[in-house]
Amino acid sequence: MNKPLIALLLLSGLAHAADSAPALKQAQVLATGRIEAGKDGWQATWPGTMLTTRFDGRAIGIKLDDGLSSYVAEVDGKPVRVIEPAGGNRTVWLRDLPAGTHTLQLIKRTESPDVPGVINGFVLDGGHWLPAPQASKRQVEFIGDSWTAALGNLSEKRECNWEQSRDATDITQGFAVTVARHYGADWQVNAMSGMGMNRNWDGNLADRSYLTFYPRLLQNEATSKAAAASWKPQVVVVGLGTNDFSSPLKAGEKWSKDSLAAAYKSSYKKLLAELRQRYGNAHVIATASYLWPDDQLRPLTRQVVDEARAAGDQRISYLGYEDLKLTGCLWHPSLGDHKNMAQALIGLIDTLAVYK
Repeated sequence: MNKPLIALLLLSGLAHAADSAPALKQAQVLATGRIEAGKDGWQATWPGTMLTTRFDGRAIGIKLDDGLSSYVAEVDGKPVRVIEPAGGNRTVWLRDLPAGTHTLQLIKRTESPDVPGVINGFVLDGGHWLPAPQASKRQVEFIGDSWTAALGNLSEKRECNWEQSRDATDITQGFAVTVARHYGADWQVNAMSGMGMNRNWDGNLADRSYLTFYPRLLQNEATSKAAAASWKPQVVVVGLGTNDFSSPLKAGEKWSKDSLAAAYKSSYKKLLAELRQRYGNAHVIATASYLWPDDQLRPLTRQVVDEARAAGDQRISYLGYEDLKLTGCLWHPSLGDHKNMAQALIGLIDTLAVYK
């Protein structure tokens, strides 16, 4: 169920605050991304979701219960703390801030498709709340897999287990958030590791694909719908297909090389039709990169774009990522790769003149 972007959550536990605590007992919060807001707080599974609140004071507490995801707390545009996963209800305090007004942005820097992360709210120790910022008129959406989720981008080695990959992931240093911030745009990073347009990595979970989960507000709830009237991005960046074509077909899979290629193009066209229904004239950027050994992804994605344009859709472009080193965890893009990918996207978006 969709909730307004600006949610007011009555905070508990303020009765024992210092005598200087204000009469105002509500944090005014701007929620960005696919977040479910409820009376007990916010839940999210997708990476890059963000809660923003403003206050006057020197200390703010973040109340959360999340044993799987990590977060980065940014104050006045600068990261001040990484909050690691830990089960159970807790309050993480940011203290000794300079006196005056501050903006806190709490960003979910990892994904947790099976279990939502829960933010219960915010508390002050002295000071007072300020009105939440307004949502930006600029919006950009990213649709993709682990590359878009920035999996393992902080790592300087390719050999990582699951926990190492998670701990070396920071969506705020991935290409998606970098591009959004360049334009001062609100973002959705609707990215899901291991999932493909039709075939997931190594043929896993053959009964579902990325497109199974894309319509959902929370990935673990099949009935949840992500369809907010206020979300109308001017640009949608699609980066799917790496998992379809990066591992060899195995005996027993239903695909052949040709049938998988045909299914990829067909599903891509269905996704484009859905995006047009959702977002109208948003400019779609279809991205791809070289995949060893067959290099199927780039020509197929280019064909989809060319055929869409030939059919009359001029608001779609192709972008190929070049010279990626893939030295992050499990052969994923590194920080340097993400910087180069962001620069390539910015260079293309600038030519589109969509953010005026």
